[in-house]
Amino acid sequence: MNTTTTTAAWRKKGRRRFRIGFWTWTHRVVQLLFLLALIWGASGVYPHLIGGSATATRILDRFALADPLAAIEITLARRAWSPQLWLAAIPILLFYVLAGRAYCAWICPLGLALELNQSVRDWVQRRLRRRHRKLPEFSLDKRTKYGVLAAALALSLFTSLPVFLLISPINIFARAFIYGFDIAFWLIVFIALVEWIAPRLWCRSLCPLGAFYSLLGHFRVVGVNIDQVKEQAAHCHLCSYNCPMGIEIVKEHIEMGRTAITDPECTSCGVCVDHCPRGVLGMGFSLPWKRRKERVEVH
Repeated sequence: MNTTTTTAAWRKKGRRRFRIGFWTWTHRVVQLLFLLALIWGASGVYPHLIGGSATATRILDRFALADPLAAIEITLARRAWSPQLWLAAIPILLFYVLAGRAYCAWICPLGLALELNQSVRDWVQRRLRRRHRKLPEFSLDKRTKYGVLAAALALSLFTSLPVFLLISPINIFARAFIYGFDIAFWLIVFIALVEWIAPRLWCRSLCPLGAFYSLLGHFRVVGVNIDQVKEQAAHCHLCSYNCPMGIEIVKEHIEMGRTAITDPECTSCGVCVDHCPRGVLGMGFSLPWKRRKERVEVH
């Protein structure tokens, strides 16, 4: 069997077996549970167990947790250091140093909504292709979100207001399920509609929280590993094709001989693992300084 035939067979097998796989279902369930926990915390039922919001949470009426980016914004806005705020933010900050952008795939409730929105778009796109048509599509440079992050922090400093904390679509989405829908929810509707012509625009190119965790993602130890021993044949590219963040897994990682996906944009969602028909990819631990090595030669 030649390389082209083999690659086509893997792609067909991957699409048939792994449309929605274990890791995809798992991270969606975890995101849903987090949203339900926020609703429960705001309901006032057993407030000593959990309370708060997506920005600041108290567990067992003792352990306080806070969003590190919100802590930075509040510190800049107040121009004052709050030990209590940072004691609550540091555990979350350390966690995402180890996990990178895992928040985006495993916690963020807006990420879940936009992922489901993308699934519906993909379904429509597949049917349009049968009629030799397709939806319009454009994208922004992924680095745009770093500019948005810098602008949000600068505005927080000069306006004395935590700008992104106040207008965050993530918080708007969470508040809508906790306190009811208001006019601000139309921003979520607008983002969802725009993503029909600009897939995953918010998560890939605009979200400053995603930019912040991407900066931490350079040092993460949890993510997607690559078995270079198994990857000694033609590449099916199903991982790159299905990656929600648009990461070139084959060209920039597998073909470079890396033993893990090192792109800080990776959210460890596991979608690429679910779509890998030969088990080359897998979730696991890896040390940053051991992720690069020459391709293993098989004789």
